[in-house]
Amino acid sequence: MREGGRIFLGGLYPRLLGGHRLNPLARPFKSAARVTLCVPPIDMQTKLLIVDDHPMLLNGLRQALSEHSNLTLAGETATGEEALNLARELTPDLVVMDIHLPDMNGIEATRKILKVQPSVKVLIFTGDPKRTLVQEALQAGASGYVLKTGKVEELIHAIEEVMAGNLYLSAEVSAEIVEDYQKTLTGKVDSSKPVLSKREKQLLRLIAMGLRNKEIASELKLSPNSIETYRARLMKKVGYRNTAELVRFAIREGIAPL
Repeated sequence: MREGGRIFLGGLYPRLLGGHRLNPLARPFKSAARVTLCVPPIDMQTKLLIVDDHPMLLNGLRQALSEHSNLTLAGETATGEEALNLARELTPDLVVMDIHLPDMNGIEATRKILKVQPSVKVLIFTGDPKRTLVQEALQAGASGYVLKTGKVEELIHAIEEVMAGNLYLSAEVSAEIVEDYQKTLTGKVDSSKPVLSKREKQLLRLIAMGLRNKEIASELKLSPNSIETYRARLMKKVGYRNTAELVRFAIREGIAPL
């Protein structure tokens, strides 16, 4: 069954192609739209924690959730750090997480929450469709990625699908993710693209934010000399020669917000 071109994947993504379980050695599929799996929505009560710093959006979500008796808003916050504290205190079933938060990236917040509360599910809810962010979110353990450009009904449906054990991706991002997976099957992954470590991504994000080496050193608890060394290695690795090029690279790869 197909619903709006969206993907519903049971377990680790992606396991189904064209309605059939995927053999990793099988030939690649031809159409991303054929990747579907639907599991009946849950009937049990679901406790939600919403992490977003947009008051108007929060008001709209409260109203939407109030119309669904099986969904309970256990808490809400605008920061990643407070989300981590509330996840411990409230033990929600699912966290609806924005990416661009005031204090930390929502993907990093997701990673931290799942480290201390592995039974919690996280659904990314953002306006940013960048492929790199979707990939990082899934790697961090998120169970879904929904864009704010859709209707609120999609978010509700995504919550139900995630709680039913599926991975949910909005239609706008699903095709690209499936395309990437197809490339892994055919051996066409771009091996020339540099793979950055967690530390290198942290450094790149701080450079893109305009911080100087001393400020970065303080943030990462390293010496300024170490930052100089890391910075030189990073520039050599990505093939850029100045800060402006690094910043453009960070934005393009979704490591730093626009």
